[in-house]
Amino acid sequence: MLFRMIDSISVKPTDLFSRFEPSGRLGRFFNFPLARILVVVAFFVPVAVINALVISRVIEKVPEPLATQIDVVRMSLTFVLILVTYKLYCNLFEKRPALEIGFGGFAKESVLGALLGAAAVTFTVVVLYLAGAYSIQAFNSAWILPKSLVLFSVGALFQDLMLLCVLFRLLEEVTGTWIAIFVSLLAFSMAHLGNPEATVGSVLALFLSGIRLVAPFILTRRIWLSWGLHASWNFMQSGVFGMPNSGYQFPGWIEPVIDGPTWLTGGAIGIEASYLAVSLDVVLGVGMLILAVRRGQLLAPRWKRGI
Repeated sequence: MLFRMIDSISVKPTDLFSRFEPSGRLGRFFNFPLARILVVVAFFVPVAVINALVISRVIEKVPEPLATQIDVVRMSLTFVLILVTYKLYCNLFEKRPALEIGFGGFAKESVLGALLGAAAVTFTVVVLYLAGAYSIQAFNSAWILPKSLVLFSVGALFQDLMLLCVLFRLLEEVTGTWIAIFVSLLAFSMAHLGNPEATVGSVLALFLSGIRLVAPFILTRRIWLSWGLHASWNFMQSGVFGMPNSGYQFPGWIEPVIDGPTWLTGGAIGIEASYLAVSLDVVLGVGMLILAVRRGQLLAPRWKRGI
């Protein structure tokens, strides 16, 4: 079985608990798991400000192709900044190593995730092609691919870090795994409610398909399997096959013609709203969640743990 490629787990849920024990009411308040979300956000404010300044003061004022080249460098540096900032938060505030972004499982887990994401998207596109719902109109320059790869890699990293390492992890410490899964999936889907062409159906589809991001983190307690799957999915869907990504249109290597029922193609939302793709996501997510249960990677609520 493909999931068996993941080695025995070295990181447990409790390994990601804060080791900081402050005194005073204010200190205890900010060390409460849910209040720590505010602290994490504060750590990332400088990263957001730096990116906004570079875009407004540099990238938007220089001509192409220099603007694109600078933007690729900016995004690559942002990838590193995101990891460094989160590591600093864990080291300085929670007084523990940031095991969830540790590089021990980076190579195997990110590659496995990338293969799963690429296979799922490719399979979906092949089905659409055989059904006459996807055809190739033209090919754009292959130089679109490197920028798309960097863009979706950085975007997936930040989203997964906030969803898994912050929201899910801190919720789970209080509520346990099952409630944290539900709330995280709800937050993930509702965050896309303002996207172009978003509908109740597309939000529900994202709620269901989000399990493919949460389950790998529960299984490994590292971000890399989820990140590899997420980045690869988005890159293949938009960067390679030229389909919308959650309602947004990005330049793709292939310019397709998509003409078929919305339940199959996902319509203007993209294949995240396709019944076929959602089914694949659920199968992947539930498979990894079952393996996580067998390996004892789930956590009971705090009130049942007696701490």
